[in-house]
Amino acid sequence: MKKEVPIVMGFILGISIIAGVFVTGVPWLTTWKNLLDEWFLVVQAWAVAVGVVNLTQIHSRRVSQKREGWFYSVWLMICMFGMIVFGVFIAKSPQNEGWRWMYNQLIAPMNATVYSTLVFYIGAAAYRAFRVRNLEATVLLVAAVILMLGRVPLGKVLLGGTWIEKTADWILNVPNSAGMRGIQLGATLGAIATALRILVGIERGHLGGTGE
Repeated sequence: MKKEVPIVMGFILGISIIAGVFVTGVPWLTTWKNLLDEWFLVVQAWAVAVGVVNLTQIHSRRVSQKREGWFYSVWLMICMFGMIVFGVFIAKSPQNEGWRWMYNQLIAPMNATVYSTLVFYIGAAAYRAFRVRNLEATVLLVAAVILMLGRVPLGKVLLGGTWIEKTADWILNVPNSAGMRGIQLGATLGAIATALRILVGIERGHLGGTGE
């Protein structure tokens, strides 16, 4: 019963959400879907709370044991609880100007810093991917060079004319878009298949089982 009851509840609630999205003109179904959406927000909030407790336990242990990088754990907890206190007791609204200041002055610069450090890893990965070993790698290398030259003024100066820009736009809008749509279709079909497996109880990994 420990697994059968959650499976039955998941099936009923999942079908209710699907019906509420695709079936219109049924007032009680719309009301039920809106109620489930509110429950989802509550569950999501509790999941965030569990994450906060988990992070606090892990980084408190690092600080108390003075492990390597413990100073960063202190800063993480200061920032985390600082944002919680500010949002709950001071801002009290997403329209508060303090949120905008924090995003522009704190979050955006930190995001830029993290992404800037990823450049070195991307460069190393690109070097390994662009080594000409076969026909596919050669096509990838040529397309990448055209795109890079077509996106900077130096490419137009070196090669002359706008043909490099137009070629780069064609690669980006035609073959790249086709590949991305294929990836998105595959990911969507995979998500649908996984959702159906969860609904009918075939996939039980979220219940602590083996998925069989």
